[in-house]
Amino acid sequence: MIVEDEQITATDIEDILTQLGHDVTAVVTSGVAAVSKADADRPDLVLMDIHLKGEMDGAEAALEVRRRFGIPSIFLTAHADDETLERAKLAEPLGYIVKPFHETELQAAIQMAMHRRSLDSERVDLAEELATTLDALEDGVIRCDQLGRVTYLNAEAEKWTGWRLSESRGLPLNEVFRLLSGKNGAPMEIFLRDAIHGRRVVQFPAGCRVRSRDGVERDAMIHCAPVRDSSGASGGAVLVFGALDRRASASEAVPGPAQDAVTTADHEVVVASQSMRDLMSFSERIASSRVGAILVLGESGVGKDVLARYLHRHSRRGDAPFLAVNCAAIPETLLESELFGYEKGAFTDARAQKKGVFDLAHGGTVFLDEIGELQPHIQAKLLRVLEDQTFRRLGGVRDVSVDLRIITATNRNLAQAVEDKTFREDLYYRLNVITIAIPPIRERKEDILPLVEFFINRYNKRFEREVKGVTDETRQLLLTHDWPGNVREIRNAIERAMVLEESDYLRPESLSLETRIGTPPPIAATAGAASLEDVERSMLVQALEKTDGNQTRAAEMLGISRDTLRYRIKKFNLR
Repeated sequence: MIVEDEQITATDIEDILTQLGHDVTAVVTSGVAAVSKADADRPDLVLMDIHLKGEMDGAEAALEVRRRFGIPSIFLTAHADDETLERAKLAEPLGYIVKPFHETELQAAIQMAMHRRSLDSERVDLAEELATTLDALEDGVIRCDQLGRVTYLNAEAEKWTGWRLSESRGLPLNEVFRLLSGKNGAPMEIFLRDAIHGRRVVQFPAGCRVRSRDGVERDAMIHCAPVRDSSGASGGAVLVFGALDRRASASEAVPGPAQDAVTTADHEVVVASQSMRDLMSFSERIASSRVGAILVLGESGVGKDVLARYLHRHSRRGDAPFLAVNCAAIPETLLESELFGYEKGAFTDARAQKKGVFDLAHGGTVFLDEIGELQPHIQAKLLRVLEDQTFRRLGGVRDVSVDLRIITATNRNLAQAVEDKTFREDLYYRLNVITIAIPPIRERKEDILPLVEFFINRYNKRFEREVKGVTDETRQLLLTHDWPGNVREIRNAIERAMVLEESDYLRPESLSLETRIGTPPPIAATAGAASLEDVERSMLVQALEKTDGNQTRAAEMLGISRDTLRYRIKKFNLR
């Protein structure tokens, strides 16, 4: 539709549009007529002059047409002063062309406007579909922005609160969603505010009540989850709540692990002991901070890699890449190019540029396991990444800037390695800014049975079994075993038992722990060894001889990982 009060100009525009293949639904000369014809014809787009004669000018007419019918406009006007521009902005036009204009300008503006309208229409359809879906839920859903102002309520939330979406939009959440303690009726605004500004899913404590606008109170189970925008920045939070009796009956119908025995902080992190609860609480605070380097210490098998993934998922970088590298598992000649990448022509087979791990993980997290095995020249390059967040690819002459959190892990004593001159002192102190030490399983026996239950449930699904648990004798055996392989050994023992066991409960003979309890004592160094390397080589040879070349058992006897053992075997040419 064309809205123009100068007949000659209107005719010229109509001719141009016709030649370009567009259908002109109407040509009118006033704002009032424009609103009337838009209601009757519903055009896709309006070309609107701003300064029109009559009681309604073009800016007012465009605003009314968009508000009532959702039809956008392109302004065609000879005026571009600040006052006119400010008034025009209110109608949210899809274009603003100053007369006189070229035909190509008008054509480009119309094409862009129609494309924008198509996208807007898709977004509206998607929003309506989402709203319909949320309205079908039996749970109430409330969305608020980062300032705690309501932006959305679904139909169930309207019933619970007594507020309609049109009334509540922009109001403080605690005014619409009145949360009370079920014990004494005290407001729980502080808890609500803390949940909104948190960066993780929060389940509100039992005994919460929601008071509606007309004073009706109902018991509720409530969850709050953070919302992030496309850039990862905080976009507020969403509350999901429902009737406590319905939730309770649903949970009774679906049996699961004993919740009083296990605290599941994450789907892969199972803890019950107070020491691990404290560790996970500390880890969560560290994850949400902006610290760029974290060192995870612990014996082989305690779950350093699992904790690294937990730190990543609960950080601001949770939606960005997480890349893990075992520094002992990759040959020294390849590790540098794996981490830093290389340029075309850097060496004979470098036919094209290759991005390394630090490049690919930009914006996310890099986990470097077995950091104590890193060679000195790579240690120097890693220090620069930590200090400056820059590096150079192999064969490169240009610095590459990255934004990374680097989590490192080791079961070695890095302080001793610094004294032995095998690890850079400056890198050690840079990595040691934040240290998380995971205790071995023998120091937190309260975690053994919850972990066993967790792995039984996992392998029930994987192996399509229905094992219900362990016998009393097995339980005692699990608690008295020393578990030198820590959580990894528990996992492997349960996996083996799930394959071998024929009954509904795991028995001691399926675990085969007796032979491991009687494993030979740690390998001792050969008397009179001439150097540290001679001692190390002698210990490796003894371990391999005692286990008939079984690398897994030899690594357990030495208290190191299998990857580290393989690296040492290659280092001393013991193949």
